Amino acid sequence: KCFPQFVVHYTFTQLPHRNNHSLSISDKTDRIMDVEDINNPEHPEDGPENAEAEEMDAALLNGETAEVEFDNDEPPESDGEGDMAEVDEEMDESEGEDDPNAVDDSVAKVTHKESVLGVAFWPADRRILMTGGQDDAAVLWTIQEDPNGGGLSCTERCRLNGHTDSVSQVAFSHDGKYAASSSLDGTVKIWNPETGDLVADLDGPSSEVEWILWHPKGHAILAGSGDTMAWMWWAPTGKLMQIFAGHGKTVTCGAWGLGGKLVVTASEDRSVMVWNPRDGSIVQNMHEVHESVIVSMSAHAEAPIVVTGSDDATAKILQIETGKALATLAGHEMSVEASGFNNPGQSGMSLLATASLDGKIQIWDGKSFDLRCSMKEEGGVVRFKWLQVAPFNAWLCTCATDGAIRIFDALAGRCVHTLQGHRRTIVDLDIALGDAGQLAVASGSEDKSCRIFTLTLGASASA
Repeated sequence: KCFPQFVVHYTFTQLPHRNNHSLSISDKTDRIMDVEDINNPEHPEDGPENAEAEEMDAALLNGETAEVEFDNDEPPESDGEGDMAEVDEEMDESEGEDDPNAVDDSVAKVTHKESVLGVAFWPADRRILMTGGQDDAAVLWTIQEDPNGGGLSCTERCRLNGHTDSVSQVAFSHDGKYAASSSLDGTVKIWNPETGDLVADLDGPSSEVEWILWHPKGHAILAGSGDTMAWMWWAPTGKLMQIFAGHGKTVTCGAWGLGGKLVVTASEDRSVMVWNPRDGSIVQNMHEVHESVIVSMSAHAEAPIVVTGSDDATAKILQIETGKALATLAGHEMSVEASGFNNPGQSGMSLLATASLDGKIQIWDGKSFDLRCSMKEEGGVVRFKWLQVAPFNAWLCTCATDGAIRIFDALAGRCVHTLQGHRRTIVDLDIALGDAGQLAVASGSEDKSCRIFTLTLGASASA
């Protein structure tokens, strides 16, 4: 028996909003999947999707990319003894430590010296996990059957050294060929996930890198920085392709629009900008989209639509080709930290979810944007991901400030599973879903751990 090698599709939702980069913003599974369920998926390089990806890569590379040289500027000021030190003084020193009497549904865990800010399963082999932490470390782990019995264990596969400040996010390219880590030291690093070797250092930003996002079908990578700009590199070589300059404050979130044909960015200045990634030109510039800071963004996989979430407790539906706001989604009482469309498949229903620190997950019709239902968590929702494979493509997995992972059925409007184990806020999660409803969840928390949960979902989802 071993950890399953899942096949899964992802919907991107943005990192939780962190003011001044502080992080103040829960029956153990006894069924481990059989070896027979661990079949190597078809290599992502094969098939028509790869041809489309290569075409997009070629289009970006043949565009009018930037050629920029940088002086040896001083790196961004470290957050090592700053805001987090003040936060830590207010916390109970015992908080975050494992309580032997507390409920723990996880089957394995790994730890960092500080908060775990990013987690990601390797698409090529779901038994490989990447984590990034506030201890400046990025690590690749191998998940395997515990030789002593009792579940799974994680062993360090490779430590990815080089960052000098918190690793804000980790992510794999769509085909798993490359891994990326971003940091508050102002750099992005590209790694070979098989060997752990450094492929490229992506330099340029003069301030913290807030987030990164791989092209959905290629090897370009996008990043937003505190220097008011977004940056795009060609990851295999580290070549800087574009600098998207136009915002007046930190670029807090972004998305690839129209399946990767456009770049969309948003900022603390409340603006949303749409860019042509081939030549860096501005397609649309939308001012004062929200009444407060924009903290999250997601894009429809095919339509020219993005969803923005703000500290003003609303989400907006924006048509990125015309620059028009199609709808304002109200009903939340606090910051809208995440949003995303499901994958309805051939016969399913198109749904949009918005999630907030008020604990609400609101489900909207993905075409009319009418409210269908509202679900409530005990803690504030930080992030979520849709389960994108039928018959569970109307289900989503959330992580929250109360330290719990929850699975919701959006059509039924109810929570179907709660997974506990973390002692503090969960700031990131990733999921992998097998063909038989076998779900694995990796979650990173302020309690300095990344925990692995596994469960088998019901035989059928709500109709």
